[in-house]
This record gives sequence, structure tokens and C-alpha cells, in this order.
Amino acid sequence: MLTVSEVSWQTHRDVLTDIRYRVFVEEQAVPEELELDEFDVSARHWLIAEHDQPVGTLRLLDNNSIGRMAVLAEHRGKGIGRRLLQACIDAATRDGRSALTLSAQCHAIGFYQTLGFVAEGEVFMDAGIPHRQMTLVLTTSSEGDAPFREPRQRVTDIPGAILQLTDTARRSLDIFSHCLEPQWFAYQELADTVSAFARRHPDSRVRLLIVDDRPLREIRHPLVTLSRRLSSSIHLRVAATLPRDNGNERFLIADVRDVLVIEDSDSAMAWRSPMPPLARDYQARFDRLWEFAKPSPWLKNLF
Repeated sequence: MLTVSEVSWQTHRDVLTDIRYRVFVEEQAVPEELELDEFDVSARHWLIAEHDQPVGTLRLLDNNSIGRMAVLAEHRGKGIGRRLLQACIDAATRDGRSALTLSAQCHAIGFYQTLGFVAEGEVFMDAGIPHRQMTLVLTTSSEGDAPFREPRQRVTDIPGAILQLTDTARRSLDIFSHCLEPQWFAYQELADTVSAFARRHPDSRVRLLIVDDRPLREIRHPLVTLSRRLSSSIHLRVAATLPRDNGNERFLIADVRDVLVIEDSDSAMAWRSPMPPLARDYQARFDRLWEFAKPSPWLKNLF
């Protein structure tokens, strides 16, 4: 289980320093004298632990710059970096900051883009490693003087964003789609994450709501198979009607606090909002459709 906490430099200096030293100095050969600086004392720091073992960290400076994000090598590939970055973005949004910046190592630019960061300017070298500057604009109100309560972060890697949102869910995960489209939902890593979530707590609940079950009769879909194995916690229904507001949207809601919306399946335009007010609106739409939806007799008997 992953837990993210905001910690102070004064109380957690040793553990933060240890993670950063192992990643930057030992692994990436960054000079030790460049790794620590005078900004650590005043920066905000986040620490992520897996089963109570500290495995990653990042910091946020007063000038809105994110930096020193480090995840231990043996714990990568589990969505840990996303969880760290999302915690920082959420805090900055609550603070009313208008934008966040970071210097991304070039190999990691695609990762940051999935959370809405945009690369700017030319490649530059920092500690012998090529970087580019990236910026995430946090949406503001039309007057420009107050943070908007529902920032929408553009998503370019839809499968990655679905996996990350699923990984952050704690009690409920609701998915509305046309037919659990294979390009977004039919891969084993997602099925494993949904399975782990469903088994995590006796009250965990997953609801899969689809419009058309016919395409799923022709394939062996991992989530459909999983819903049959874990039928007490993963439920699949077919909607009786389409949403009146926007029938082209597909969306996922985690814990009525975080929503991912795919606006158009053809152009794959998507965005994510970690703010509860918008998530509640989509949750109400989902619940209305779920109330009149029915189980699929075809899928119930497959596999």
C-alpha cells in the first residue's frame, strides 16, 4: 500500500537525503555538492512510502518550481512518481498558485505530459544530464484573481492516466464507457490494479457501466473476466439510456473526489480533475444511469 505525506525538512532530513543521494548521486552520478542546497530548509517536501518503507520524494519551492523528485530504482513502475506529483499539484491548487514549473530530464518528458505539463524552450544540460523546462498552468477564474475550484489537467496518455487514477482509489471506482474500449481498458496491468483495489478492503466497490455489450462478446476482456471472478465487489451493467448531457464522453470517478474524462473517442481528447466538486457532478450522472442499468445476460455466461 502506498501512502503520501507532506513532511518537514527539519524532521525528515535524513530519510529525504538518503533517497535523493541513492538516486541522484549513486545512480545518476550528480555531484554530491549540487544535490543539497540552501532551498531545502524553506521548501515543502513530500514523502511516499510503500508498506511503511520510504521509497520516493519531491519538493516544491516558493517560486512554484517542483524539483528533486526521486523514486528508488527497485520501486519504479508502480505509479509512485504519479502519486507524488499529484499530491504536489493538489496542494498547489489549494494554495491558489497559478502555475507550476519543473526541469524535466528529457527521457521523462512523456511522463510529465500525462499530467498536463507542457515542454518549453530548448534542451539544456544540468549536472551533465539533458533537461527541458516544463510548465503546468493551473486554471484560474475568468477574473484571474482567484483559483478555479475545478482545474482540468490535459491528459495525453489515456491508458497511463486510467491506471494512475485506479491506483489512487481507496473505496470506490466507477467507470462509464461505450464497451470497455480495448485501447484504454483491456490490458493486464490495469486488471491487476483493479483486482488489488477490489481485494484491499471489504467495502471496496468497482462498477463498470457500458453502453453496448456486443463487442465484448467477441473478445476475452480482462475486466469482464475479473468481474466474474470477483462478482461481490466488481459489478458490470449495461446502460438503458445514454447520458442526456454528453453521450460521447467516457469517464472514471475515484472516491467521488477525482475524475478522468475522455471527451471524444475519435480524437482521444481527455482531461483529469482532482477536485471533488466536479467529481460529484459526474458521480450523480453515473448513479442516475446505474439505477436503470441491467446486467448483461451475454457477458454473464461467457468465459
